[in-house]
Amino acid sequence: METLLAPGLDSGSATPLNEQLMTLLQEAILKGSLAAGDRLPASRAMAARLAVSRNTVLAAYDQLTAEGYLETRTGAGTFVSADLPDNYLKLETSTNAPGVVQPSVPSRPLAGMPALDEFPFNLWGRIAGRVWRHANTAMLQHNDPAGYRPLRQAIADYLQAARGVNAQADQIMITSGLQQGLKFVAESILSENHSIILEDPGYPGLRKTAEYLPQQTRYTQVDEHGACTPEAAVNARQPGLLLITPSRHYPLGMTMPVSRRLELLDWANAHDAFILEDDYDSEFRYGGRPVQSLQGLDGGNRVIYAGSFSKSLFLALRIGYLVLPHQMAEKVIRHREKTASFPALGDQMVLAKFIEEGHFARHLRRLRAIHKSRLDLFFNTANDLLTDYLKLTPTDAGLHIVTHLADKATPKQELLIAQAAHRASLGAIPLSRAYIQEPARFGLLMGFANIPEDEIKPRLLHFRKELDEITGFS
Repeated sequence: METLLAPGLDSGSATPLNEQLMTLLQEAILKGSLAAGDRLPASRAMAARLAVSRNTVLAAYDQLTAEGYLETRTGAGTFVSADLPDNYLKLETSTNAPGVVQPSVPSRPLAGMPALDEFPFNLWGRIAGRVWRHANTAMLQHNDPAGYRPLRQAIADYLQAARGVNAQADQIMITSGLQQGLKFVAESILSENHSIILEDPGYPGLRKTAEYLPQQTRYTQVDEHGACTPEAAVNARQPGLLLITPSRHYPLGMTMPVSRRLELLDWANAHDAFILEDDYDSEFRYGGRPVQSLQGLDGGNRVIYAGSFSKSLFLALRIGYLVLPHQMAEKVIRHREKTASFPALGDQMVLAKFIEEGHFARHLRRLRAIHKSRLDLFFNTANDLLTDYLKLTPTDAGLHIVTHLADKATPKQELLIAQAAHRASLGAIPLSRAYIQEPARFGLLMGFANIPEDEIKPRLLHFRKELDEITGFS
């Protein structure tokens, strides 16, 4: 047994001992080192062998029993389950074997990602295994166009507690992200005589979606308080939907004060229009509590609240949601039922458990501390190394830092500078791409949260060297 559990448990690790033991036993079972029907040592004996408390062993045994890896036999002990499917075993297949598809490597690092190296893969995997081992045939025929109801309820409970959002499960529709949500809302509640109003500067992805829709696309300016109240325009169609990022403006990073929020709500009421609140980066504030959501301030009458787990968990999850006003929820959901496929169920079930059991809130608390430490180190190091080329804007929130070109860089070099950042394994997006009608500002949006602290300075030194070569300075 000692050989099977090598390298053993690490009392200095941040991972609890019971979770370490659970992982070691699970791997031994999946590899076939522990075969179906093998008897495990009694909890006291295992605890003595590993020099841990009996409660540690019992917690690991109980969890593996709940997940179907182990089974108990009265008076006989604990055994590896005899019901494990054969194809769960011996999973050490060569990644070069025929038929094994290698995951593609991103061509460049992405800006604005969380600390993906801190994602709890083992926990997520255990929840996924437990969810599917306790699934039933009804789940295999899931056909709710709004999405998995337990997930919608978990989101509603979380938003009420964390963001002051007025939300019930029946108001929530699961989406693949904000762009799909915009499409469903525009197609179901707006006519072609309406206009969709976006922030300028703003998120380019929303602009692409809005311009594809039949409604007229308009823009509103952004000042130091965020999106301005839209102005009347000659030959403009009736305002239908205003999209804003009040918690942290994309890309410039300011938080909208309550006075501006109230102005926009008054505007929406006066024009019989709706506001789509993209609560961008609201989970990641490192200096004080977040400002209340606009939807909570409104009471959920004129504001559609949109959120996503792409930045708080991981991009490939592709699960977002809308909190729709009561009077429009059924109409939007019915439109989705008639025009689009339903969201896939598997990840929704796992995410629901992840939230319900408190793992999501704990993960966010951990990430805030990690991100804050990385932000401070990145900002101070970049400020020292890059000051000739980029002026950094201080921030206490989000996943990226806004920078503007400094004396030794020119607007024509913005794209080259972004490409140099990619070669240095830094996520960077040209700032000017966020502008449409307003005069563009030039610089980079630089991600910091997804870089381990010991790699921040080496990557920035590489970037500095690239900048010296591009500009001819040294």
